[in-house]
Amino acid sequence: MTIIGMPAGTFFATLSWPFIFIVLAFVVYGIMKKQDDQIDDSEFEQSVKGRGGAAK
Repeated sequence: MTIIGMPAGTFFATLSWPFIFIVLAFVVYGIMKKQDDQIDDSEFEQSVKGRGGAAK
């Protein structure tokens, strides 16, 4: 069976990569968010507020 002139396996392998990248992006985001929540940024936040930055 061919779809748009390609074998079905090739067509679905080509079609699947955007979904794989989207799922991978959510996984990486979740891991980075978890790590970010574990880091204490209070010293950085105080320095930004101290110089009148955008964190008001």
